[in-house]
Amino acid sequence: MQKTMSAALDSSWPRLTIVPVFYFAGAAIIRSKTSPSWIGSGRVFWQSLPLMAYMRPPEVILEPDNHPGNCWPFPGSQGHVFIKLPVAVFPTAVTINHGIPAAAYHADSISSAPKDFAVYGLQEEDDEKGTLLGEFIFTPGQAPGQTFQLKNEHSGFIKYVRLQVLSNWGHPDYTCVYQFRLHGDPSHDGDARGKLSA
Repeated sequence: MQKTMSAALDSSWPRLTIVPVFYFAGAAIIRSKTSPSWIGSGRVFWQSLPLMAYMRPPEVILEPDNHPGNCWPFPGSQGHVFIKLPVAVFPTAVTINHGIPAAAYHADSISSAPKDFAVYGLQEEDDEKGTLLGEFIFTPGQAPGQTFQLKNEHSGFIKYVRLQVLSNWGHPDYTCVYQFRLHGDPSHDGDARGKLSA
């Protein structure tokens, strides 16, 4: 059974925020295994107003700032992003944040939000399949940040994670991902554990 918790309720977890790829200690997007960014007209719209005058790279989903418009758009309703973690992690949950308060939702922002998505854990970069950690539904109009408990907590430690968006809420041109985090226990010398949020 899918369990969804507001990110606000998750505030009791100690967190290590994964910083953008240009920081040495942070996670990294593997561009060769990630969907291309949407170029379209070069703008993403919210409440029929243009918010983004230039294309955001996929690295934006690892940043703490997720105000309206600060998202990674990819073409169509299906896409994926491949992330190298800074340390091996035993995964327990993931958080998707769409970055827009429920009271401010508009048809444009709802339709471009991810809907069905899957998360895979991988040990090696060249692993073509990985371990399915869960399939979930993000529901816009609820809390901007929604946390999902992973269904497969017996995957062992993983070094890579793939977010696979399977559908959006109806936008014909693009899907916007604002922020993605992986929760779990990092590996330190093979056995030490502590909470991690990516």
